[in-house]
Amino acid sequence: MNTNAMSIIDAQTKKLVNTVLLDDVDLGAANPWGVACPADGKTICVTHAGTHEVSVIDAAAMLQKLLAMPADEKAAADVPNDLAFLVDLRRRIRLNPGPIFQAPSTEGSELNGPRGLAVVGSNAYIAVYFSDAMAVVDFESKPGSLVTQIALGTKPKLSPQRRGRLLFNDAALCFQHWQSCGSCHPAARVDGLNWDLMNDGLGNPKNAKSMLLAHQTPPAMISGIRPNAEAGVRAGIRHIQFAVRPEEEAVAIDEYLKAIRPVPSPYLVDGRLSPAAERGKTVFFDQNVGCAKCHPEPLYTDLKMHDVGSRCQYDRRSTFDTPTLVECWRTAPYMHDGQYLTIKDLFVRGKHGNKDGQIDKLTEQQINDLVEFVLSL
Repeated sequence: MNTNAMSIIDAQTKKLVNTVLLDDVDLGAANPWGVACPADGKTICVTHAGTHEVSVIDAAAMLQKLLAMPADEKAAADVPNDLAFLVDLRRRIRLNPGPIFQAPSTEGSELNGPRGLAVVGSNAYIAVYFSDAMAVVDFESKPGSLVTQIALGTKPKLSPQRRGRLLFNDAALCFQHWQSCGSCHPAARVDGLNWDLMNDGLGNPKNAKSMLLAHQTPPAMISGIRPNAEAGVRAGIRHIQFAVRPEEEAVAIDEYLKAIRPVPSPYLVDGRLSPAAERGKTVFFDQNVGCAKCHPEPLYTDLKMHDVGSRCQYDRRSTFDTPTLVECWRTAPYMHDGQYLTIKDLFVRGKHGNKDGQIDKLTEQQINDLVEFVLSL
């Protein structure tokens, strides 16, 4: 399960003091986003974009509790796993009224997706992304009048795609609000971490996969355990969010994921391949090198499972889904277990493509050019 935390760093010594969980024992605080302090430094305020609330933490009491702990490694190591550490030191202020496990309405005026914030005196001013509004939280007001909102524009039109985006980033879909789809897939892309999911057995963690083009590039999941993205979305709600939700919500998430488009690579020059990338394109499509055999245009995947010699000690299979290379400039680390930090490392150290091609016969210049092309997609 994905827990949500805040790390405290001593700015003078540049050392980590510790990491404290923002969740409660039976209620997650998904997608912590913005953090700010008032001028007096007495409190720390954290917005939770997935649960639509703000945490107000007693800074002095938290630091005192941390510094008073026994000076041994075990005590310090226990803190990031202690769901009760902030009990009595923190208030959770919900931006919306109503039952705690009720998702914000996608039709009404609820505040959905608090992100950046600034604190002035006893007031927090919070940018609420999906509502196109600013929430004002007065910490000293009486319950029931803590939160007001200021509209920043006309009410956004709720298209099916926008509704799916709201749901994708809403932890109310998850049992006890621990995580949203966006927790592992920010902007429907990747968080760069390995996760051990139950869909193909425990003990074989794999790198998060981008949702870009997911509905055009079946099967779903790196292990191909789901036949397509539609099945993956529904299995994710049931087996990763641990919830049973209305089918219409899964349909909306499908529509959102289908609507996302690739972002132009920063490796492009005025929107075009650089001279190095043009040379790399020639290498990529050289039949002897063989990159295009498994990664043909236009999706740069053949939609098949392959054994490329990447199996490691934790894996229970040797074949893995061929991912699209579109936007791979933003999906590091690479391979199903994320063992290569860069594309060049994948070619040079991992010898990727050498099983059915001739990557090992390329010069260093050709490797560099090939990397430039791949990162330009």
